[in-house]
Amino acid sequence: MSSVKLTTPRMTYVGNVNARAMRTKEIIARDLVNNIAHGVRWYDATTVLKELGCDLFLEMPPGHILTDLARENLPGVNSVPVEASVLPSLLRLAQEAEGDVA
Repeated sequence: MSSVKLTTPRMTYVGNVNARAMRTKEIIARDLVNNIAHGVRWYDATTVLKELGCDLFLEMPPGHILTDLARENLPGVNSVPVEASVLPSLLRLAQEAEGDVA
């Protein structure tokens, strides 16, 4: 992780290890490293996301298990598994929405 160039996040990151909102690259890096050695607090983290106003979860490939769990455990939140083939288009739309791409 020490060789990865991180930048200050543009949005809140919710950690998997402690299920808390994080806003600095140093704290996020520590959480990412700890993901390998610690259990993931998925339910707690997604509950925090919902409390922060997130009402749409996109599950990246390869599956749909987290989407199914969200649908069962988080009323009022939409959850959708994303097909690998649409990732490039989805990334492009996100960049355009942020004004990063002309």
